[in-house]
Amino acid sequence: MRQWARKPLFALASGLVALIALDHFAPGLLWVGGLVFAGMVVRFGGWKTGMVAVALAAIMVGGGRIRDARQDADEARFSNMGLADVEARLIEDARGEEGTWSAVARLRSEGHGGRKVRWMGTGEPPPAGTEVKASGVFGGLGTERNPGVPDRAQRLRNEGVVAVFRASGMRSEQWIGPVSAWAAGIKKGFRESITVGLDDDSLAVKVIRAVVLGERARDSLGLVRGFRESGTLHVFTVSGMHVMMLGSMIWFALKWAGVPRRAAIPAIIAAMFGYAWLTGNGPAAVRAAWMGAVFLGAFAFRRRPDLLNALGAVLILSLLFDHRMIRMPGVQLSYGVVAAIGLGTALARRSLAWIAADELFLPTSETGFWQRKWQGFRRNLAESLAVSTAASVGSLPLTAFHFGMVAPISVFASVALVPIVFALLGIALVSSMLRPLSESASVFLNRTNAHLANACADTAGFFARIPGASGSVAPPKSDTLIIYDLGYGAAAACFTSASGNSLLLDTGGKFSLESQVGPSLMRLGMRPDAVILTHGDAGHAAPPGLLLEMFPLRQAASGLVPVPGSVAAEWMDFRARGVRVSHPRKGDLMDFGGGSWGEVLLSAQDGQLGSLADDRAMVIRLYWKGWKILFTGDAGGISEDALLESGIDLAANVIVAGLHESDFSLTEPFVAAVNPQAIILASPAGSEMDRLRDHQKKSWERKGIRLLDQRVTGGLTVTVSAAGDLIIKGFADRSEAVIPKR
Repeated sequence: MRQWARKPLFALASGLVALIALDHFAPGLLWVGGLVFAGMVVRFGGWKTGMVAVALAAIMVGGGRIRDARQDADEARFSNMGLADVEARLIEDARGEEGTWSAVARLRSEGHGGRKVRWMGTGEPPPAGTEVKASGVFGGLGTERNPGVPDRAQRLRNEGVVAVFRASGMRSEQWIGPVSAWAAGIKKGFRESITVGLDDDSLAVKVIRAVVLGERARDSLGLVRGFRESGTLHVFTVSGMHVMMLGSMIWFALKWAGVPRRAAIPAIIAAMFGYAWLTGNGPAAVRAAWMGAVFLGAFAFRRRPDLLNALGAVLILSLLFDHRMIRMPGVQLSYGVVAAIGLGTALARRSLAWIAADELFLPTSETGFWQRKWQGFRRNLAESLAVSTAASVGSLPLTAFHFGMVAPISVFASVALVPIVFALLGIALVSSMLRPLSESASVFLNRTNAHLANACADTAGFFARIPGASGSVAPPKSDTLIIYDLGYGAAAACFTSASGNSLLLDTGGKFSLESQVGPSLMRLGMRPDAVILTHGDAGHAAPPGLLLEMFPLRQAASGLVPVPGSVAAEWMDFRARGVRVSHPRKGDLMDFGGGSWGEVLLSAQDGQLGSLADDRAMVIRLYWKGWKILFTGDAGGISEDALLESGIDLAANVIVAGLHESDFSLTEPFVAAVNPQAIILASPAGSEMDRLRDHQKKSWERKGIRLLDQRVTGGLTVTVSAAGDLIIKGFADRSEAVIPKR
């Protein structure tokens, strides 16, 4: 009753969120939840409030169901549409690299009703407001195919996107109106101003653009690791904290200039919305701007502001606009952290009061200058720790649920990083304002800011390296092998023992490592400290520097044959930062951890077999709890003949195979020599050899060999049961294959 009287909007918003969640996860209980909700509102707020609350709930839940039904129907319709000529308008700035880009666009063609699509184009990424016209192909949003990878398709659905449109580069047109061009020029100028004078590929530029703009470069996953494992990833993107910092800066400047508070409020609100627009109108930034407007509006009308009521008002309006936003992890964290601060700061403040306690036997009137400064520092520290503790505890269940990890160190890391981020953001804003007047002054400020950016990354890394700083919610409890489905000839697998050691077998190439393998391993709590590179195909090997940024590597086994300018050459020269690089030969054994080991059956180090990278693939047999798993990679007939001629025993229970670029693989004599119970095939790589697999599959099935096609199963999780059977679970089709021990 007391909470309802003090914070009615927050209490109402909390109940509405609970009903929306109930409708999503347990729709059969919605009526029960609705009756409880209505009864509580009537009990504490009266009949009139109850009627308003029930109407809001009906609009949100009913409207949500209508939107979801329309979303499903549109997805089905567009996924079967195929080739089409369409026009659209980009509603966000396109992002991309290497001549390709993507952005959410609203269709303007007749019959499409303004539906949103993910537009895939070529050339320079155009800004929001660009009109595009093209011939292309519609496709479904799809699903993620590997465990632990963020569900990008679901994120697009929550944004109302119904399809992916791949535009033909040869039949595409685009133009932009004067207003949109003017807006794009402002954004581009701001982006350039905050880093002018700095090396575009430097660490400092990546940090500045991430902190100020929320822009994350494709090759910044290694940099993200420090912020993620220190629990300060909110620093590395534009969040409500950044918007509030901006508001406080504007207030300090206006107050110093003698502007009255009521006159300053409109300027502060305009600045917060302007900053949210400059950074792409992200949900967290827009939420913070609206909250700031509601909160400061109370001052303008001489009313006492309340953080939780402001949050409730913004949340209710947002849910009326589109209930799907509450399904997004970032939105949940954004609102959840603010709610936790509002609810838990007072409790945390009381528990930390000892930090700011006055001297018992020294009256305030008798304290000296430095004693007063020390007392003020302790009070600020206690307040910062109270807010950080409330935010960290409040975000704990959400980060555990969505990201599979917790970071207790975030309580202290956030306190250390906030002053650095405040200064970094302030200098960046001043630099952007000075550049039209004096570019040299802007360059000077940016170079100063580069030191802060490096300090920001170093501080996050320092806290992340503290033992126990972070941990996985559900690390593998038994030995686990993940075989990724990456497509386009790429390959990667990771073996993790129950003792915690993890080993990567190939990395998937630079793009796959950053978009699939890296996020998956972080989410699953696997931290590889060793890597085996089977051959120099671009889809199998990633640069050593990137790997070391992402994972605590200690050793690497390279089967790469160096070619000048290739990744293989980088590995040959790589000896930095304590990583031991070996070049195994045939017969060498490698420790996989947990009592398992790998045996090298074929290596390019023993002599060149062919001219192609696939002809020089390392073939490895894993010995694991009585099972033998043979990894042939992309090895073809030349390699298989060499193995057969060597006379060594090739027996294995399972073959994990890729596909040679141009040579026939898994020949009948080779499969007979291995005598497997199951064969795992990688998804087709788009080469001429793909179609030959269909003839082989029928032959294997006649021989009783279990076939696991990753085109169907997606990524595979392999474990050994208590009975000793091999359990292979497909992620995409939710299949489970049990291979009995023979």
